[in-house]
Amino acid sequence: NLNIMSKEFEKKIEYHSKIVVDQEVIDKIIESNLKVVNQVKENIDVRSLNLEAHQKVYKDVIDKNPDIELIYFFDTNGRLISASQDVEDVDRRNRPWFIGALKEEVFVSDFYLSIDTDKVTITISTQIKDMDNNLIGIMGFDVTIES
Repeated sequence: NLNIMSKEFEKKIEYHSKIVVDQEVIDKIIESNLKVVNQVKENIDVRSLNLEAHQKVYKDVIDKNPDIELIYFFDTNGRLISASQDVEDVDRRNRPWFIGALKEEVFVSDFYLSIDTDKVTITISTQIKDMDNNLIGIMGFDVTIES
């Protein structure tokens, strides 16, 4: 069974390794999504932790930006605050997107294969600050690179 799984995984890697994406295209995808990330991180409902409004904010963003497959917001202790869909509430403090955004205000991950979609994806993560400019968490945006 493990052998079958590893063969399937090898096929997936081989398929995805043949995908060539122009650096200019990648830069444009990142640039356009950074605008969205910056709008969301300044949203008053996000900054004031108005949790009832988060789902609408996420839905609006994903509806207008189909490349964004998932948005999630964790506090500085790695606990889930909110997400655009059900995500496991496990401590994310050791994840590169979380660590990266703690160090820099906005962080763009390396490419990876999304477990959910089997597509090449990046995560853009950002610091979220409250209305007094105190760091309250990290928000991640999973962006599909491959259409």
